[in-house]
Amino acid sequence: MKFLERIFNHKQDDKKKEEPGRNDGCWCGSGKKYKRCHLEKDEEKRRRQGGLA
Repeated sequence: MKFLERIFNHKQDDKKKEEPGRNDGCWCGSGKKYKRCHLEKDEEKRRRQGGLA
């Protein structure tokens, strides 16, 4: 049972590291909220990668 818990918890941790929430601290370490720091830049990068720009 613990093996399955580690697998499922690990996937949740990976997702959290990939994409911070809007009100979480920014990944760059500036101390600002993500939405006030890098959200706009990251969304623009995603749009360009997806061919939507």
